[in-house]
Amino acid sequence: MLALEIFDDYISWLRVNVPLAYDNLAPPATASELAALEEAVGYELPSTVKAVLGVHNGQKVSLTPSGGEHGVPCIPTLNLLSTGAIQERWEIWAETRRGPDIEELQKMGGVWPGAEGLIRPLYTSPGWIPLWSDPTRHDYIGIDLDPAPGGKTGQIINFGRDEERHFLCAPDFTSLLQILLEEVRSGAWQASKLHDEEYEDDKIIEGGPWFGDPDEHFFNALYARFEANEDNS
Repeated sequence: MLALEIFDDYISWLRVNVPLAYDNLAPPATASELAALEEAVGYELPSTVKAVLGVHNGQKVSLTPSGGEHGVPCIPTLNLLSTGAIQERWEIWAETRRGPDIEELQKMGGVWPGAEGLIRPLYTSPGWIPLWSDPTRHDYIGIDLDPAPGGKTGQIINFGRDEERHFLCAPDFTSLLQILLEEVRSGAWQASKLHDEEYEDDKIIEGGPWFGDPDEHFFNALYARFEANEDNS
């Protein structure tokens, strides 16, 4: 499977270039963990996603918006989510969708130019399954299993509390992994240290180890590629 080959190349790069991130990779997901996740979200996950989780089930340690411990992200500036973390975050959004303000929230959703007709202009959907997450915000890169009529099931999009406008990050998970590998091989995302950062809960991390420029964000790299593709189309 091409996705596993690309992921293996990425892990090999990580081992050499960001060893603290490599050491933070979790053991493989079990078949029962994968089945439990699919039952919880009500969708069958792409085989490529399950295969990668079957190699490394996210990270051992993760900083999250609600707490956790500081762990070096295993994706540049982003946490690699485990089956349990994916389910937990999906259920947080399921609770939001059951809330009394959901109709108003859904009106906040939109798409960037170039993604019209591909992604539903919603704030949240049960078919949006998070894979990678911002460590300090409820924002994600994930699989879209509920695309707009012109979109493709399994396409990769951005979504979350501060990502209410959506763009196409990649046509599928294998393509996302290829982008990840190209990005790190470009030299743009190396091991670094955090600047002093104050988060909403007043928790300060002083100069902790990090993966990527603390002033940059992998969301931006994905959006730049999307914009470039639109300009060239």
